[in-house]
Amino acid sequence: MIQFADWWVLLFILPLVALFWLVNGKRRGLRFSSVKLLRRERKTGVAKYWIGKFLILSGTVLLIGALARPRTELDIGPVQRRGIDIAMIMDVSGSMQSVDFKPNRMESARNTTDEFISKRGGDRICLIVFAGEAFTRVPLTLDHGIVRESLAQVTTESVNTDGTAIGMAISVGVNRLKKSDAASRVMILLTDGDNNAGDIDPMTASGLARELGIRIYTIGVGSDTSIYPYTDLFGRTQYQQVDGGFDEKLLEDIAETTGGRYYRAKNPKALSSIYETINRLERTDFDDGSFKEYNDLAFLFIKAALVLLLAGIFLDKFYFVQVP
Repeated sequence: MIQFADWWVLLFILPLVALFWLVNGKRRGLRFSSVKLLRRERKTGVAKYWIGKFLILSGTVLLIGALARPRTELDIGPVQRRGIDIAMIMDVSGSMQSVDFKPNRMESARNTTDEFISKRGGDRICLIVFAGEAFTRVPLTLDHGIVRESLAQVTTESVNTDGTAIGMAISVGVNRLKKSDAASRVMILLTDGDNNAGDIDPMTASGLARELGIRIYTIGVGSDTSIYPYTDLFGRTQYQQVDGGFDEKLLEDIAETTGGRYYRAKNPKALSSIYETINRLERTDFDDGSFKEYNDLAFLFIKAALVLLLAGIFLDKFYFVQVP
């Protein structure tokens, strides 16, 4: 059934029809000394002279109908969508080259993060990388293809300054999420190091995130021993083991302060499991009212009106020419 969004525009049709009859309804004629010739030629019929005028009137009525925004209703139903904005924050410092994860921490983190993003349909995601400083690679977007493409190009050389600036990374994430009006705002911070760079204290940045209602999930990546590959003087690949790792207490405090959780991933399987856990935790379905989808018919009305107007003008002015 055709509906008119601006139905009041149709009220102009009545005065248009009245004007049509007022202009064309008057009797017209010429004085002749005799009409015998006209009668003999049977030229007294006038009905055909109204065809063009009616076509012009019909075309004008259709144009008014087009202005009233005609449409047909296609569908109606509830809108249900995810209400989460997520900042993915990834450590790309040199320590992520450690091969205690196969093939290394960096590639393992990329793969599991990519898998997590692929499951977050409907959520806006931004990608932030950090080492000695932090910056945004992709701002909040629903286009996960762009995020995943940028993620695939992330390496330990993506940030020129080495180190681990956790406080700065959180601050960049806060800056990206602070204006979000999503039902839930989340950061997922993945790192394998201690905070040793940047001018912003991680707990200060975490406090700001808490005030804005942003939860931070922290993930400590790596086993108890880091293994770094290097090339010796003879061009052979050697490995150096380094004990120690990241500051678990700091990551726990960051998560606790913001209402998030801290996870420890000692191998790729554990990292994948952590992302799956976060994926289950951060689900906020809500009803966004209802929607109606319409098929707009205005363009069809306009095309039909143009056809009628052109045909009417041709018949009225050139073909069925009426002599008053």
